[in-house]
Amino acid sequence: MKKINILQLVTGLGMGGAEKVVLDLAKYTSKDGFNTFVVAMSKRDELLQEFLDSNIDTTLLRKSNSIKDIFSIINFLNKIIKEKNIQIIHAHMTHSIIVASILKILNPSLKIVYTSHNLNIGSKIRELIVWSLKPFRDVDIVFSKDILKYFYKQNYRVIPNGIKVDKYNLGLEKNQKFTFIAIGRLETVKNHEFLIKIANDLKDKYDFEIQIVGDGYLRDELKELIQKYALEYRVKLLGLRNDIPKLLNQSHCLLMPSLWEGLPIVILEAGASSLPVISTPVGSIPSLLNSKNAYLAELDNFKNKMIEVLDDYEGAKFKGKKLFEDIRLKYSIEAVIEAHEKIYRELV
Repeated sequence: MKKINILQLVTGLGMGGAEKVVLDLAKYTSKDGFNTFVVAMSKRDELLQEFLDSNIDTTLLRKSNSIKDIFSIINFLNKIIKEKNIQIIHAHMTHSIIVASILKILNPSLKIVYTSHNLNIGSKIRELIVWSLKPFRDVDIVFSKDILKYFYKQNYRVIPNGIKVDKYNLGLEKNQKFTFIAIGRLETVKNHEFLIKIANDLKDKYDFEIQIVGDGYLRDELKELIQKYALEYRVKLLGLRNDIPKLLNQSHCLLMPSLWEGLPIVILEAGASSLPVISTPVGSIPSLLNSKNAYLAELDNFKNKMIEVLDDYEGAKFKGKKLFEDIRLKYSIEAVIEAHEKIYRELV
């Protein structure tokens, strides 16, 4: 059987969920049926070494969004398409689908698959751009039907995110101090400031710690807020980490007070670690989390759920075990890869 040549095109190789999806697709897609190439356009390179260590053919262009650099990116990718006989571009996020659409004009036989990775793709202008590019795409992939909007194609497929479950099932001892953990970019959407204010409200009533993993433009602002409330012993900014499975296994509960999301990989990672989760019901999260396997809470009730977990951790652990079973059955990387491979085969 002749192999299908796929280019996974992504904005950068930061520590976000989209980049982890691309890593898994490149890592686990069948080597017998597919040749997979990865090109990332921006300077973000936190995951680059992991791609290279996994023997994935990966190129980081380290370009900006300037017109000059976009021409340079298109020129480079056009050469790759011809040299490697690329048949499918799988574009991840908005910048990638713009570039992929231009490449489709230059190479009409190319097939284009698009995954946005988020309920909120950034702005009305971005939505209109993605909508206008529909004719260039063959298939759109969404995490669940409830995030469908006008800018997606009618020819869409629902494929949830997935993870390698056994990578997270470590069975490590928990930290001595009760540990809430939040993992994500230090940006407005992740709502870390909200968690710091809750920590200030609860600091005299409970013994706990909140670990915040990630980096971003709000780092200094969050640091100042922690100092303002004298919470250095309660809230720790851990920066970027590459030992997420260990951190999750040693923690007691994941917090996700996001303002919007797609289907966050970190919730799957927490579930695979049997960790209780408190999350806002945004994006596709309610397609996975419910009252039996987690705590879904609007922001005005988020603190109460944290108190509930602190007061009844046995009940929280029960939910964590239920979430683990749900992840193992429905969100394994094997099932997700199989669904993607089916789409790729149908297109060629």
